[in-house]
Amino acid sequence: MQASRRALVVLLLALTGCAAQGPRYQPAALDPLEGQGVIYVYRPMLQVGKRGESPYVTVNGTSYGAMRPGAFIAANVPSGEIKVTVQQSVFLLLPTIPKTVEVTVVPGSISYVRVNQAIDSVGSGGAAGGVQVTQSISIEEVPFDVGQTELEATRQNN
Repeated sequence: MQASRRALVVLLLALTGCAAQGPRYQPAALDPLEGQGVIYVYRPMLQVGKRGESPYVTVNGTSYGAMRPGAFIAANVPSGEIKVTVQQSVFLLLPTIPKTVEVTVVPGSISYVRVNQAIDSVGSGGAAGGVQVTQSISIEEVPFDVGQTELEATRQNN
């Protein structure tokens, strides 16, 4: 029993990852380039035992790597339909089916996309032993005022 508890603690620590360490979000810190818009993609900070691993983010075909808890990325993008894709892996080994949201970007606009990956449950593996962890991931475009408010608690993803 002690060994499985230690394994659970080690697994949870590995999955929770470190919080973002970059500069804090500042409203209007990134102005859209001429004929483009800005998309902020962010991941709210959850409790340590609920964070899950860091999902991978792609905006308009450009990979931004793993999104840490409490982090954001900002991207100047051309006007039109822009795909923001997030993908988790299973214990950093096997990729899962990506989830995508399409954002309509007009020149000069700022859009916000919230990404969340969380641990839903943790339990013992039954007769086989070990630890079983269930995670979920979500992605959605959020209204301007919600995005700005939630981004105040984030730092740039490094």
